[in-house]
Amino acid sequence: MRACLIFGIAALALAAGCSSSSGGTSPSDAGSDHDAGADGAEPTDGATPGDGGSSGQDASADAPAEAATVCNMLTNSATPITYSQVNQNPPVPQGGTMVDGTYAMTDASIYTGPNGPSGPSGMAQTTIQVTGTTIQIVESGQPPTRTVTLATIGTRFTATDTCPDAKVTQGDYTATSTTILIFLAAGTDDAGARTLVETFTKQ
Repeated sequence: MRACLIFGIAALALAAGCSSSSGGTSPSDAGSDHDAGADGAEPTDGATPGDGGSSGQDASADAPAEAATVCNMLTNSATPITYSQVNQNPPVPQGGTMVDGTYAMTDASIYTGPNGPSGPSGMAQTTIQVTGTTIQIVESGQPPTRTVTLATIGTRFTATDTCPDAKVTQGDYTATSTTILIFLAAGTDDAGARTLVETFTKQ
């Protein structure tokens, strides 16, 4: 929620190919670097203070520290899922109220537009726990655990990591009594803009 929401939620977090302008295919975010490469879906990644001027060596040095930080004790009970590229336009975000509880990621689709590619694009396994404006995240990528503070207005959300870093992710969402959908910009390719939609289902 990096949500990859969740939030990339995951958030928050997809493949580097998702943000490629050369048409490369590669997931979420959201949300959190899922196996599908969530960073490509984080619209503010790189613009966060301290990130923009970092060299590759600096990023490599930070990774072990993030991986070693335990932000929560949430169990990743979600079933691993496959990211899918869908050559359709994405659904329209509806906003809503996120209900407290534990959610598993049950779907992750990269909408590539009517002329875009389709097919599988990596794997992910993510569980989140919503308590008010705080979201705990555990996932199969790096960092494995995160804590996020969420602010919403209309259909938009801003997710600010409070552990293990201070990354900020923005996107759209739809919430019902049993599901949360996270919408993240996933770059462009020759077919146009791509949108990652991660679905979390209440357990």
